Amino acid sequence: MTRIQTATAALPVNADALYAFLSDLSNHRAFLEPGAQGFVGEADRHSYFIEVMGMKMPQEFVVKERVPGQRIVLVAGARKLFDHELTFEIAADSEGCSLHLVDEADIPMMMATMGADRLLQGQLDSALIGIQALAREGRLT
Repeated sequence: MTRIQTATAALPVNADALYAFLSDLSNHRAFLEPGAQGFVGEADRHSYFIEVMGMKMPQEFVVKERVPGQRIVLVAGARKLFDHELTFEIAADSEGCSLHLVDEADIPMMMATMGADRLLQGQLDSALIGIQALAREGRLT
């Protein structure tokens, strides 16, 4: 398994509000687009396509675990490139909360040689930047 993670970001929102937003996967459109094409989401799952080297690759995530105010864990659903588990780690602090994204991925050797880990890192970093922007704009409700 390959562990890919973001830096920990401080957000000016309370941990429960961030958890409520992230735990409903239909809200993920707000920080995944425009990279996530054809986004379809509901509370417990979402799917979309990403473009890699001119090919549209399917992605689907479903909720594996929710721990209120602390953690949301997603796993790859039926439409996937490979198995992986994505965790949104939330921690309350005096200024609001912090968020850290971790992806434990079982990247096939062929995809690893093609830079799948860098692609995943870019997706995680982009998602975190999007979530930070939504928090600053007061749009995590």
